[in-house]
Amino acid sequence: MERSRTRSIQDFILDHVDDDPRGIARRVAQAYGISRQAANRHLDALVGAGVLDESGHTRARAYALRRSSAVSRELRVTPVLSSSRVWADAIAPILAGDRAIVRETCRGIFKELVENAIRHAGASWISIELATSARQIDLAVTDDGRGIFSALAERFLVATPRGAAEEFARRAQLRSMDSPGARLTLLARGAESFAIASSGIVCEFEAANDLWIVRNSEEVLAGTTVSCRLKRSVSREGRIDEPIPSRVSRR
Repeated sequence: MERSRTRSIQDFILDHVDDDPRGIARRVAQAYGISRQAANRHLDALVGAGVLDESGHTRARAYALRRSSAVSRELRVTPVLSSSRVWADAIAPILAGDRAIVRETCRGIFKELVENAIRHAGASWISIELATSARQIDLAVTDDGRGIFSALAERFLVATPRGAAEEFARRAQLRSMDSPGARLTLLARGAESFAIASSGIVCEFEAANDLWIVRNSEEVLAGTTVSCRLKRSVSREGRIDEPIPSRVSRR
Protein backbone atom coordinates (compact mmCIF):
# COMPACT_ATOMS: atom_id res chain seq x y z
CA MET A 1 0.00 0.00 0.00
CA GLU A 2 2.77 2.44 0.94
CA ARG A 3 4.65 1.70 -2.28
CA SER A 4 1.47 2.23 -4.32
CA ARG A 5 0.84 5.56 -2.57
CA THR A 6 4.43 6.63 -3.21
CA ARG A 7 4.02 5.89 -6.91
CA SER A 8 0.73 7.78 -6.99
CA ILE A 9 2.31 10.85 -5.41
CA GLN A 10 5.30 10.75 -7.74
CA ASP A 11 3.06 10.39 -10.79
CA PHE A 12 1.01 13.37 -9.56
CA ILE A 13 4.23 15.40 -9.37
CA LEU A 14 5.29 14.43 -12.88
CA ASP A 15 1.86 15.29 -14.27
CA HIS A 16 1.66 18.74 -12.65
CA VAL A 17 5.18 20.05 -12.10
CA ASP A 18 5.45 21.91 -15.40
CA ASP A 19 2.23 23.79 -14.62
CA ASP A 20 3.35 24.83 -11.14
CA PRO A 21 7.15 24.58 -10.81
CA ARG A 22 7.39 26.62 -7.59
CA GLY A 23 4.18 25.51 -5.93
CA ILE A 24 4.32 21.80 -6.63
CA ALA A 25 5.20 20.86 -3.03
CA ARG A 26 2.16 22.75 -1.75
CA ARG A 27 -0.09 21.12 -4.36
CA VAL A 28 1.15 17.66 -3.42
CA ALA A 29 0.65 18.33 0.27
CA GLN A 30 -2.92 19.53 -0.32
CA ALA A 31 -3.81 16.73 -2.74
CA TYR A 32 -2.58 13.91 -0.49
CA GLY A 33 -3.05 15.39 2.98
CA ILE A 34 0.64 15.21 3.84
CA SER A 35 3.12 17.77 5.21
CA ARG A 36 5.25 20.01 3.01
CA GLN A 37 8.31 18.19 4.36
CA ALA A 38 6.91 14.86 3.20
CA ALA A 39 6.09 16.34 -0.20
CA ASN A 40 9.64 17.66 -0.46
CA ARG A 41 11.01 14.18 0.23
CA HIS A 42 9.13 12.88 -2.81
CA LEU A 43 10.49 15.74 -4.89
CA ASP A 44 14.01 14.97 -3.69
CA ALA A 45 13.56 11.34 -4.69
CA LEU A 46 12.65 12.38 -8.23
CA VAL A 47 15.60 14.78 -8.40
CA GLY A 48 17.91 12.04 -7.14
CA ALA A 49 16.58 9.65 -9.78
CA GLY A 50 17.36 12.16 -12.53
CA VAL A 51 13.70 12.65 -13.44
CA LEU A 52 13.36 16.25 -12.18
CA ASP A 53 15.65 19.27 -12.25
CA GLU A 54 15.77 21.63 -9.30
CA SER A 55 16.81 25.29 -9.12
CA GLY A 56 16.78 27.99 -6.46
CA HIS A 57 16.79 27.66 -2.68
CA THR A 58 14.25 27.22 0.13
CA ARG A 59 10.91 28.84 -0.81
CA ALA A 60 12.29 30.03 -4.16
CA ARG A 61 13.04 26.46 -5.18
CA ALA A 62 11.55 25.45 -8.54
CA TYR A 63 11.27 22.07 -10.23
CA ALA A 64 10.92 20.96 -13.84
CA LEU A 65 10.88 17.72 -15.76
CA ARG A 66 14.41 16.91 -16.83
CA ARG A 67 14.65 16.96 -20.62
CA SER A 68 17.54 15.29 -22.32
CA SER A 69 18.66 15.62 -25.92
CA ALA A 70 18.41 12.02 -27.00
CA VAL A 71 19.09 12.46 -30.73
CA SER A 72 20.62 15.31 -32.71
CA ARG A 73 21.56 14.46 -36.29
CA GLU A 74 22.14 16.16 -39.60
CA LEU A 75 21.53 14.00 -42.64
CA ARG A 76 22.51 14.73 -46.22
CA VAL A 77 19.63 14.15 -48.61
CA THR A 78 20.68 11.41 -51.04
CA PRO A 79 18.77 8.87 -53.15
CA VAL A 80 19.47 6.19 -50.55
CA LEU A 81 18.38 8.15 -47.46
CA SER A 82 15.70 6.07 -45.75
CA SER A 83 13.42 7.32 -42.98
CA SER A 84 12.84 3.72 -41.86
CA ARG A 85 16.56 3.08 -41.46
CA VAL A 86 17.12 6.30 -39.50
CA TRP A 87 14.18 5.46 -37.27
CA ALA A 88 15.41 1.93 -36.59
CA ASP A 89 18.99 3.02 -35.91
CA ALA A 90 18.56 6.28 -33.98
CA ILE A 91 15.11 6.61 -32.43
CA ALA A 92 13.44 3.22 -31.96
CA PRO A 93 15.93 2.08 -29.28
CA ILE A 94 15.23 5.20 -27.20
CA LEU A 95 11.48 4.60 -27.22
CA ALA A 96 11.67 0.83 -26.77
CA GLY A 97 10.17 1.04 -23.26
CA ASP A 98 7.14 3.09 -24.32
CA ARG A 99 3.74 1.66 -25.17
CA ALA A 100 3.23 0.45 -28.71
CA ILE A 101 0.67 3.16 -29.48
CA VAL A 102 3.15 5.88 -28.53
CA ARG A 103 5.94 4.31 -30.57
CA GLU A 104 3.71 3.88 -33.61
CA THR A 105 2.36 7.43 -33.42
CA CYS A 106 5.87 8.82 -33.18
CA ARG A 107 7.10 6.56 -35.97
CA GLY A 108 4.26 7.65 -38.28
CA ILE A 109 4.96 11.33 -37.67
CA PHE A 110 8.70 10.87 -38.10
CA LYS A 111 8.32 8.92 -41.35
CA GLU A 112 5.94 11.49 -42.85
CA LEU A 113 8.10 14.48 -41.93
CA VAL A 114 11.37 13.00 -43.16
CA GLU A 115 9.91 11.66 -46.40
CA ASN A 116 8.17 14.99 -47.11
CA ALA A 117 11.49 16.75 -46.67
CA ILE A 118 13.24 14.26 -48.97
CA ARG A 119 10.62 14.24 -51.72
CA HIS A 120 9.11 17.71 -51.75
CA ALA A 121 11.32 20.29 -50.04
CA GLY A 122 14.22 20.42 -52.48
CA ALA A 123 16.47 20.13 -49.46
CA SER A 124 20.15 19.23 -49.27
CA TRP A 125 20.19 18.55 -45.52
CA ILE A 126 17.71 17.42 -42.89
CA SER A 127 18.18 17.99 -39.17
CA ILE A 128 16.50 15.70 -36.64
CA GLU A 129 16.15 16.55 -32.95
CA LEU A 130 14.60 14.28 -30.34
CA ALA A 131 14.36 15.21 -26.66
CA THR A 132 12.62 13.24 -23.92
CA SER A 133 11.42 13.64 -20.37
CA ALA A 134 9.53 11.29 -18.07
CA ARG A 135 6.25 12.52 -19.53
CA GLN A 136 6.96 13.88 -23.03
CA ILE A 137 8.66 13.22 -26.34
CA ASP A 138 9.68 16.27 -28.37
CA LEU A 139 10.50 15.70 -32.04
CA ALA A 140 11.58 18.29 -34.61
CA VAL A 141 12.54 17.81 -38.26
CA THR A 142 14.13 20.74 -40.11
CA ASP A 143 15.13 20.97 -43.77
CA ASP A 144 17.05 23.61 -45.70
CA GLY A 145 14.71 23.57 -48.69
CA ARG A 146 12.63 26.36 -50.18
CA GLY A 147 9.99 26.33 -47.45
CA ILE A 148 6.60 24.64 -47.48
CA PHE A 149 4.52 27.83 -47.59
CA SER A 150 6.59 29.34 -50.40
CA ALA A 151 6.07 26.15 -52.40
CA LEU A 152 2.36 26.08 -51.59
CA ALA A 153 1.99 29.73 -52.66
CA GLU A 154 2.79 28.64 -56.22
CA ARG A 155 0.54 25.61 -56.01
CA PHE A 156 -2.41 27.59 -54.60
CA LEU A 157 -1.77 30.61 -56.86
CA VAL A 158 -1.58 33.03 -53.95
CA ALA A 159 0.81 35.97 -53.57
CA THR A 160 2.48 35.31 -50.21
CA PRO A 161 3.58 32.49 -47.90
CA ARG A 162 1.09 33.84 -45.34
CA GLY A 163 -1.69 33.48 -47.87
CA ALA A 164 -0.51 29.95 -48.63
CA ALA A 165 -0.55 29.05 -44.92
CA GLU A 166 -4.09 30.38 -44.57
CA GLU A 167 -5.20 28.40 -47.62
CA PHE A 168 -3.46 25.32 -46.24
CA ALA A 169 -5.43 25.73 -43.00
CA ARG A 170 -8.71 26.30 -44.86
CA ARG A 171 -8.32 23.23 -47.06
CA ALA A 172 -7.24 21.09 -44.13
CA GLN A 173 -10.40 22.14 -42.29
CA LEU A 174 -12.48 20.85 -45.21
CA ARG A 175 -10.95 17.41 -44.54
CA SER A 176 -10.43 16.74 -48.22
CA MET A 177 -7.95 13.90 -48.62
CA ASP A 178 -6.34 15.65 -51.61
CA SER A 179 -5.48 18.61 -49.38
CA PRO A 180 -1.75 18.98 -48.53
CA GLY A 181 -2.80 19.27 -44.90
CA ALA A 182 -4.97 16.16 -44.74
CA ARG A 183 -2.25 13.70 -43.81
CA LEU A 184 -0.56 16.18 -41.46
CA THR A 185 -3.88 16.81 -39.72
CA LEU A 186 -4.34 13.10 -39.10
CA LEU A 187 -0.86 12.93 -37.60
CA ALA A 188 -1.32 16.12 -35.58
CA ARG A 189 -4.39 14.66 -33.87
CA GLY A 190 -2.17 12.03 -32.28
CA ALA A 191 0.21 14.61 -30.79
CA GLU A 192 -0.05 16.89 -27.77
CA SER A 193 1.19 19.79 -29.92
CA PHE A 194 2.11 20.11 -33.61
CA ALA A 195 3.49 23.14 -35.50
CA ILE A 196 4.89 23.96 -38.95
CA ALA A 197 7.26 26.93 -39.18
CA SER A 198 8.46 28.34 -42.50
CA SER A 199 8.95 31.70 -44.26
CA GLY A 200 8.23 33.67 -41.09
CA ILE A 201 4.89 31.88 -40.60
CA VAL A 202 3.82 29.32 -38.01
CA CYS A 203 0.85 27.04 -38.58
CA GLU A 204 -0.16 25.29 -35.35
CA PHE A 205 -2.71 22.57 -34.87
CA GLU A 206 -5.16 23.30 -32.06
CA ALA A 207 -6.30 19.87 -30.95
CA ALA A 208 -9.12 21.12 -28.72
CA ASN A 209 -10.89 22.68 -31.72
CA ASP A 210 -9.47 20.38 -34.41
CA LEU A 211 -8.21 23.26 -36.55
CA TRP A 212 -5.02 24.96 -37.74
CA ILE A 213 -4.09 28.43 -36.45
CA VAL A 214 -1.84 30.71 -38.54
CA ARG A 215 0.39 33.34 -36.94
CA ASN A 216 3.52 35.30 -37.76
CA SER A 217 6.83 34.09 -36.36
CA GLU A 218 9.49 36.28 -34.76
CA GLU A 219 12.13 34.39 -36.75
CA VAL A 220 12.38 34.09 -40.52
CA LEU A 221 14.51 31.04 -41.24
CA ALA A 222 15.23 29.19 -44.45
CA GLY A 223 13.51 25.89 -45.04
CA THR A 224 10.84 24.32 -42.88
CA THR A 225 10.73 23.08 -39.30
CA VAL A 226 7.98 20.77 -38.12
CA SER A 227 7.89 20.15 -34.38
CA CYS A 228 5.60 18.07 -32.24
CA ARG A 229 5.19 16.88 -28.69
CA LEU A 230 3.76 13.52 -27.71
CA LYS A 231 2.65 12.46 -24.26
CA ARG A 232 4.89 9.69 -23.04
CA SER A 233 3.39 6.46 -21.78
CA VAL A 234 3.16 5.15 -18.26
CA SER A 235 2.64 1.56 -17.28
CA ARG A 236 -0.77 -0.02 -16.78
CA GLU A 237 -0.43 0.54 -13.05
CA GLY A 238 0.17 4.25 -13.58
CA ARG A 239 3.88 3.98 -12.87
CA ILE A 240 6.66 5.58 -14.80
CA ASP A 241 8.87 3.15 -16.63
CA GLU A 242 11.97 3.51 -14.50
CA PRO A 243 11.95 2.69 -10.77
CA ILE A 244 12.31 5.72 -8.51
CA PRO A 245 13.78 5.60 -5.03
CA SER A 246 11.10 6.40 -2.47
CA ARG A 247 13.46 8.00 0.02
CA VAL A 248 16.36 10.37 -0.55
CA SER A 249 17.84 12.41 2.27
CA ARG A 250 17.30 16.15 1.86
CA ARG A 251 20.38 18.13 1.02
